[in-house]
Amino acid sequence: MSDNEPTTDVNPAPSPAERPPFNEVSVLFPLLTFYTVVYLGLIAAEFVLRGAFILPAGLMPVYIALTGAYAADKEIRRWAGNPEPPRKGSFFVYLWLMFYLVAFMIRSFRPEFGLPAELGNVVLQVLGIFFGSRASKSIWEARRTDDGHQTSDDGGRQAKIMDMIKSQGQVTNREVADALRVSTSSAKRILADLVDRGQIRLMGDGRGAFYVRTDDRMVNGL
Repeated sequence: MSDNEPTTDVNPAPSPAERPPFNEVSVLFPLLTFYTVVYLGLIAAEFVLRGAFILPAGLMPVYIALTGAYAADKEIRRWAGNPEPPRKGSFFVYLWLMFYLVAFMIRSFRPEFGLPAELGNVVLQVLGIFFGSRASKSIWEARRTDDGHQTSDDGGRQAKIMDMIKSQGQVTNREVADALRVSTSSAKRILADLVDRGQIRLMGDGRGAFYVRTDDRMVNGL
């Protein structure tokens, strides 16, 4: 190839218009995970070091606000018919409860170990957020059934969606709406039900969002 021949980029970078918009709430789960590890580690250090280290005040309000924001975003997405892929957010609750139980048992037999001042408060507030989210989910499921959203036609529509994903590899909300000849909101609701059942998974955000099967190798590799 001569020096005068133009070169072409095999993998050109996507233009700004083609890139999906950044969604701030998409970072809530990894950020909450990081905060949980750090905060729990600091409280554990205060407990184990028995007064040699005292956790400064100020981190708990930020952590509780972050936990509440994650739970609120999750429920807003559920009620709007656009849930995120399932995540194990309840793991944080169990982690705090187990640490509190272990610390309390050690404190019962070894009085020289004092329970950190913030431990009880953070456990109670995390529990409150968790059960508030569970209550919201129960109300959403009850209303969906009472309003007739679970219809006999949905079974056939869901089967057609699964066939589409099997043949295409993925589908978008618009493709489902066009194929089923329903509104985009109805398509979003049917897709959300499949997500809740664990049959499909939502990938991406905004206009670039699409759905794939949960048993897809690409999904399992994430």
